[in-house]
Amino acid sequence: MRQSSRSRRRRRAALAPDEIDALLDAAAAHYAAGRLGPASETYRRVEAEDPDDVRARYSLAVIDLRTGRFDAARRRLKAVLRRQADHFSAHHNLGVAEQSLGGWEAAAQAYADALSLRPEATEPAFARAVALAVLGETEEAITLYRALAERPQARPRALTRLAILRPEGVTEAELAHLRADAADENLDAETRTGLLFALGAALEARGEDGAAWGAFAAGNALQHQQLTAGPAANRPATVAEENAASIARIRTLFSPAFLARHAGQGEATVRPIFVVGMPRSGSSLIEQILSSHPRVQGMGESNALWTTLDGRFPYPPHTPREGDHFRRLARRYLETLASRGWSHRHRPVDKTLDNHLHVGMIHLMFPQATILHAVRDPLDTGLACWRQLFAKGNETLYDLAEIGAEQLRYATMMEHWRKVLPGFVVDVRYEDIIADPDVSIRWLVTEVCGLPWTTDCLRFYETRRAVGTASADQVRRPIYHTAVERWRRYEPQLAPLLAALRT
Repeated sequence: MRQSSRSRRRRRAALAPDEIDALLDAAAAHYAAGRLGPASETYRRVEAEDPDDVRARYSLAVIDLRTGRFDAARRRLKAVLRRQADHFSAHHNLGVAEQSLGGWEAAAQAYADALSLRPEATEPAFARAVALAVLGETEEAITLYRALAERPQARPRALTRLAILRPEGVTEAELAHLRADAADENLDAETRTGLLFALGAALEARGEDGAAWGAFAAGNALQHQQLTAGPAANRPATVAEENAASIARIRTLFSPAFLARHAGQGEATVRPIFVVGMPRSGSSLIEQILSSHPRVQGMGESNALWTTLDGRFPYPPHTPREGDHFRRLARRYLETLASRGWSHRHRPVDKTLDNHLHVGMIHLMFPQATILHAVRDPLDTGLACWRQLFAKGNETLYDLAEIGAEQLRYATMMEHWRKVLPGFVVDVRYEDIIADPDVSIRWLVTEVCGLPWTTDCLRFYETRRAVGTASADQVRRPIYHTAVERWRRYEPQLAPLLAALRT
């Protein structure tokens, strides 16, 4: 039975304001101490006592963000803003939630709403610039970065972002600031690392390869030093060992017998497209080409499969008891994609590169899936990794010898899939697309993916969509050849990578 308004008022009055404040203080203390469970329980009690008080609901949304429940955070933050439209932090965090769910347009708007309340705020300005770049509004993003660079405290970070986004557009004055800031040992190591990578990109764009190499080398050394001195789980040596162990486990489990035993238990009516590959191997270009097709929707590095698998390898050491185990996983994966904006009218493209570990699982979940393997000259791939400061992860890619070793581990995994699932993974060579796009792109679209031909895929650089990778600006340009055999510009310095690849 529905409560009367009078009984609801009595319920809300069960606790006095000072008691509500005491509960909020207790919840905040739990949160500060990292006790998120007790904090959530206490905030939910306050929320139940007075749903009109946005403090508890906002705090629960922050906990949702911290624990990766982005959809729940989005719902709570929208509820907060319906009651308090001028809640600056709720607008900003709504942008974070939308961004995490791939809703880049909504994220950009949320950050703009936050800035309308506090135009001087730095964080939503940086976040909005990132969202604009992802959406292809590059010039607007650059304008925003240049405005941020006018603020002394924000200048190093703003010029770093600008140079990485459009290195050839850096002015002489901006380059001078990059040099000075990168040499400033009073800046924290994280900021200096970003500056060094940005300086390397700007110098390389000017053809100053020697100086560019020096900046990249210093940036990689500093990043490698920070990782090595940081938490054990993020140390390059630890990550390398874990990567090797994961590959060994997967190779052991996904034997021909295991795959045969569970064949036919997946979802055969849906044909998603997966793109796997080493970082910087051309995967974003492949996704952009296919996403230009009217029947395809690019989902970026969605991490949806990892979410579906609950962030672990739920591969049983024995036969799953449920005969529809893999079909249920497939449907859960599709539900996750749908929550991130996928339309069932389109074939989704998932370019989460770590899915190279899960090719066997993908095959069991989606026997009709298309898996594309982005392949590029290993020297160009290795150099491109070394020139890139990744937003997160990829801890083994800041030393040339370690990059070579990581490529060999990766090759071991892909060779296993070729043996146990012959023909299931299709190599798409970056150099082939660059050399003859008309032929290679038509082959990719029609023969490999089974889609009707459209010239829209040749004009992929005109497609307006969110691209949330380091290649966001590059894939919005027509085919260019300058990245092919770039390694020859630095051949003498690449000896450690060459030696590692030959072992």
